[in-house]
Amino acid sequence: MKKPAEKSDAFLDLMVDWQTIEGDMMQYAEEEAAKTLNTLEKTMAQVIGLEARKRCVIQQMIVESVKKEAAHLDPEEIQSLIGHINHFVETEEKELPMAEAALQKSELFLSRYLLSYLIADLKKGNVLLRKFADELKSATISTSVTSKIYGPGSE
Repeated sequence: MKKPAEKSDAFLDLMVDWQTIEGDMMQYAEEEAAKTLNTLEKTMAQVIGLEARKRCVIQQMIVESVKKEAAHLDPEEIQSLIGHINHFVETEEKELPMAEAALQKSELFLSRYLLSYLIADLKKGNVLLRKFADELKSATISTSVTSKIYGPGSE
């Protein structure tokens, strides 16, 4: 039986190298934010650092699920995770009209650009999280013993 690509040293090396780059970006962003008194520069450096941190957290989870213990969810945990995702998405959907209304009322270039950025980020995040929640409903989730299929059509 062929082992998953994730179990290969080449895969793990790629993940670690990628994490190193993200770590460097987090450090760079932190240093740059600390150097400047300009609010926009500081804010954008912080945003860039947060984005790098988000990716690093996900990368670490992938590495740990390969090296230490496979990620696993039982049916109740899947439903709980889907519930958390849905709550987050619903909350963001309440924010979206406010952000769009603020954009309509804004006149300054910087406000308009940053509001557009936030709106695009909200929409992108919602699409990705909805897709994840939908795929969880019928995903094959590895457990420490075997793989099971949960969701529609499972017994």
